[in-house]
Amino acid sequence: MSPALLFRLTSALSFALCAGLLIAPAFFGATFGLDPSVGGEVMARRAGLLFAPIGLIYLQLAGTEQKQVQRTLLSAGLLLMITMGLLGLTEWALGRVGPGILVAVLTEALFAALYVKAIRNA
Repeated sequence: MSPALLFRLTSALSFALCAGLLIAPAFFGATFGLDPSVGGEVMARRAGLLFAPIGLIYLQLAGTEQKQVQRTLLSAGLLLMITMGLLGLTEWALGRVGPGILVAVLTEALFAALYVKAIRNA
């Protein structure tokens, strides 16, 4: 997979998470087995906003041919996917979230594998 395509997929995922967390934070809480709360929804919406700049960065730089920029974005994407996946597994192991978190963890693992492959080919 080319870095440009992976960057566009990451951008799409980021914008989708931003929109989902802003519009339906309770859906994510329910999917992850969390008790509903106003505070949780407020924090989910605030966290959702953090995905917008990530999506914009990846979208704007998807077409770059600058190898250093590509390596930086590939490394950042890999770090993001690995840490999000590990955090999800940690919260699940501690019993703070339900098995629905595994949907996110599997997505993050898939993206991490794609980033590893792209880094090796870069």
